Amino acid sequence: MPRLRGVFAQIAVPILCGASLLFLGAPCAVAQVHAGRIVGTVYDPNNAVVANAKVVVTNAATDVSQTVAADATGSYVVTPLDPGTYNVSASAQGFQTSLKTGVTIEVGEAVRVDLSLKLGPTSQVVEVRASAPLLNTESATLGQVITNRQLEELPLNGRGYYLLAQLTPGAAQLPGTGNVLRIRPEYINGTTISGIRGRMITYLLDGFDITEQHQGGTYIQTSIDAVQEFKVQQNGYTAEYSRSGAILNATAKAGGNTLHGGLLEFFRNDALDAKDYFATTREPLKQNQFGADIGGPVTIPGIYNGHDRTFFFFDYEGVRQRQGLVFNDIVPTPAEKMGDFSAPGLHTIYDPTTSTTRTAFAGNKIPTGQLSQAALFFLKYLPDPNNASGTFEYAPARKLTLDQFTARIDETLTQSNRLYGRWSFFNNNQSDPNAYPALGYALLHTRGQDVAVSLTSTFSSNKVNVARFNYLPSIIRLDAFKQGPDFNALAGITGFEQTLLPTTGGSFPDFNWSGDVSSMQGSQFDQRPKTQDRKAYSATDNMTWIKGRNIFKYGVLYRYYQWLGTDSAGYVGSWTFSGINTNNPARPAGTGSPFADFLLGYPASGFRAYPGATFGGQANYWQFFFQDDIKVANTLTLNVGLRYEHSPWASGYRGQLGTFDPSLYPSSKPVIDASNTDQLDLGAQYAAPTAFQSFGYLIQTSHQAGLPYNITHNDNRQWAPRIGFAWQPFGPKTVVRGGYGIYYEPENTDGRVNKNMIPYSLQETEFNSANSVPQRAFDDFFLGQPLGPTSPPSITPTPVNMRMGQDQHWSFGIQQQLSENMLVEANYVGNKSTFLNSSIRINDPPAGPGSVQTRRPYNIFGTVNYDGQDGTSIYHALQASVRRHYSSGFWFSGSYTFSSCLQRNQQAVLGGDTFYEKYIADIDVPQNFAFSAGYELPFGKGKPFMANVGKLAEGLIGGWQIQGVLDLHTGRPYTPTVGRDVANIGLGGQRPIRNGSGKLSHPTLSKWFDTSAFTVPPNFTYGNSGTNILFRDFNKDFDFSLFKNFQVTERTRLQFRAEFFNLTNTPVFDAPVTNIDGASAGRVTSTANTPRQIQFALKLNF
Repeated sequence: MPRLRGVFAQIAVPILCGASLLFLGAPCAVAQVHAGRIVGTVYDPNNAVVANAKVVVTNAATDVSQTVAADATGSYVVTPLDPGTYNVSASAQGFQTSLKTGVTIEVGEAVRVDLSLKLGPTSQVVEVRASAPLLNTESATLGQVITNRQLEELPLNGRGYYLLAQLTPGAAQLPGTGNVLRIRPEYINGTTISGIRGRMITYLLDGFDITEQHQGGTYIQTSIDAVQEFKVQQNGYTAEYSRSGAILNATAKAGGNTLHGGLLEFFRNDALDAKDYFATTREPLKQNQFGADIGGPVTIPGIYNGHDRTFFFFDYEGVRQRQGLVFNDIVPTPAEKMGDFSAPGLHTIYDPTTSTTRTAFAGNKIPTGQLSQAALFFLKYLPDPNNASGTFEYAPARKLTLDQFTARIDETLTQSNRLYGRWSFFNNNQSDPNAYPALGYALLHTRGQDVAVSLTSTFSSNKVNVARFNYLPSIIRLDAFKQGPDFNALAGITGFEQTLLPTTGGSFPDFNWSGDVSSMQGSQFDQRPKTQDRKAYSATDNMTWIKGRNIFKYGVLYRYYQWLGTDSAGYVGSWTFSGINTNNPARPAGTGSPFADFLLGYPASGFRAYPGATFGGQANYWQFFFQDDIKVANTLTLNVGLRYEHSPWASGYRGQLGTFDPSLYPSSKPVIDASNTDQLDLGAQYAAPTAFQSFGYLIQTSHQAGLPYNITHNDNRQWAPRIGFAWQPFGPKTVVRGGYGIYYEPENTDGRVNKNMIPYSLQETEFNSANSVPQRAFDDFFLGQPLGPTSPPSITPTPVNMRMGQDQHWSFGIQQQLSENMLVEANYVGNKSTFLNSSIRINDPPAGPGSVQTRRPYNIFGTVNYDGQDGTSIYHALQASVRRHYSSGFWFSGSYTFSSCLQRNQQAVLGGDTFYEKYIADIDVPQNFAFSAGYELPFGKGKPFMANVGKLAEGLIGGWQIQGVLDLHTGRPYTPTVGRDVANIGLGGQRPIRNGSGKLSHPTLSKWFDTSAFTVPPNFTYGNSGTNILFRDFNKDFDFSLFKNFQVTERTRLQFRAEFFNLTNTPVFDAPVTNIDGASAGRVTSTANTPRQIQFALKLNF
């Protein structure tokens, strides 16, 4: 076996080191951002330092050790150390060996362990049990660790570990910002940290970046049972950290010398839940979360014994959910389907073919001969009413199947080289039902993976190198309803022959009946069919060099990212029927029926578009850093660092990226599309050849315009200095800390890299004129014309010169240790963000009468929305926390944040004075209190009371635990608006006139804000009301759990859990109707939280 290990080491180490040299051009040397370190000083009995003392740090779970020698000042540093428990010993000639056991290293933490040697033989060992570290004396980094105990014991709906971030100062989980199971990466973006938006948070797992750059979040939503702990880092004042500085830094569980594992089953059923506040019944639900994990030494009997050397860990989790949905659709009666509208209460319908004055249908019935054959074809997909209220009630189940696993292996190749490998896998299939049974289900499939490997090499006692590589691919597949058949051709409808997808054909079109009948969603549902393919490669190399009082770190990172997608909005059509073709133009009130328009085959409007072939983008990133942690004195540590990030703007796939230069309009070609030649790649999109024929005279290439292929000049000014300090001026139980750092936000590729530039996008909307004989019938609505430009094109250009988003963080605060296991902390935290992503509308007309299009500044175009970087925000906060580590069966953690976050866009979103664009940010949570605690009831074996009872009594009274999480915070802001286009600029949702505060001291569900404080502005003007001036309901949530533990054997424990989410069933009301000119203005119609839910579980651990 030793020979086998030696051969493996001889092969693996040169290969990995050589790969690092070849790829990075650096010594076999990214930052160990998840790992911790132990620092300290060795003293003799007279408190003098002991130079050259031998210090050994041993992992208590694996017995793997690292040995260093103290320097001339008696100081030592051992790094990198994975989170866990360690034993630290020091020895020197003429002194007894000093051993401190139970030293806990948390993720990303530096722990000070000073050792005192007594005179005597080295063979004698003086052992001392270490207490849990509380103070951070080595770094200015702000953050808090969510411990394994919190992960294992706190009630957590959906069991996503990242949701516990809300327990830390400055962090909040915004209500109503995503589903519990988070089946797509962007669904976890509801967390905000110290003024940083969820999309900008970095997710690390074992130091590897697993963030989905395109939309934020992560696919690698590791099972909570595979996570050892994680740290919420607000401000990492070391140069090791990139992106915005807000980080969820997790570490996966690892194997050890002892085989350990577990089985689990979590069960939910609608019979245990309360109904929604506004619902009359509970939605059906059956949900099972189950899994298993195992870890230990890799052992092959008779062949290989991995004790003290090779360890594995594997975790699997599955979810099977059947979530009932209740649809209650307005549908036509059998008589109405045949054109009979003679029932009482129905509008009078008129024959649009008679004349402009129109004649009513006799008996309010459409003659059979006038019914559209195309409409009759689609009638079979519309069900009849099935209840007394005359609607169609349907309760299908949304079916979800989710599987994920994490596999990890750790190998000590030699005393100086350690290898790490991990494979994380996430796979989800979800079937979404249509509101109409005949349209069936549409499939959503997502899959994400992370394959990661690292090599840690100790060159000497003061030089350590870590080389890393990970591959992060993911896919999304969204099918359309009834995908495949060409329904338009089957119905005899022309005009879509050229827009069908070559591979998958057609799908069901959309029908909108303006409230007369519930809409029938087909292809427009999420622009399906739709695909997304993303992949990222990252390679990092980091060297740590300890020299005297300095800990130097320097490293390099390379990352390649690619995002490709397709979509199919409008490729089989979207139809609107409004009743304008069967009303009485002279007296429209009480006349006309949208469904009658449908039966006659006269839409009010029809929409068609080319589907989107592959589009997207890619980019290469390089980053470099240098960090120096200086021990100026025993009571003062300085952290000084500099990072440089070369983050070029992404280039579009096959050139599908462009800009608009207003200075070239109308004399020259104002649209500049990406191309390295004088020709565009017109084969990149289905629409391009047709659109170029009409708009080619407006277009030049980036090569012709002298612009780079990615259109935007790269921002090469991304220098990111960091500085911080940790100072103990008042003794060992107090630390004063502060710091400042600059960080850069990643590009929002979702906004820049799209196909919304001519000639890559082409769509058409046609209308039947009101008050006239309709000229366009259902079956030939587009009059036999191929799809071509019939209206001014709308474009989404990217600016030529643009800065990367920049965040400046600063903080100052104090930590105070109150006892051996209790800590209080208070910090002032600030964050200023500039060059934030925003949409700049440059082609809106000024308010006024007349045609919107002719008044536009560039009236050959429709809307022109620059995806720019002109936004700013400022965040100030007082953040306080108190934590009691586990002791005597009890622990707790509480935090309070009082903050302000203001945002400003430099250009008004809807016109008017830009003063009104400085507003409270959507993510602002002015007051936020979070408290969590756990308590083991003091009865039974090992407890203060009734410790010696028999087995039967122990089974009844022993092993009980209770845990709870209380979350209280102010509601999110919202904005009163005017629904219609008062200013006549082509957009609704404009500002009203504000005559008062709009706030009510006692709001009700029917009147949540004072609607009388707002009025509709006069025509062709803007109001003066600002953005985000009113607030939603105060958030109140209390989750509770009750455990009963059964000690089956010495190493085996069975645990029963009952978990209650929103125990008090307290509703948190969502924003009211904000359109002040609507009949329901100010009315609340939904909640932002879920009603009480109960979950039972069994866990078996060994």
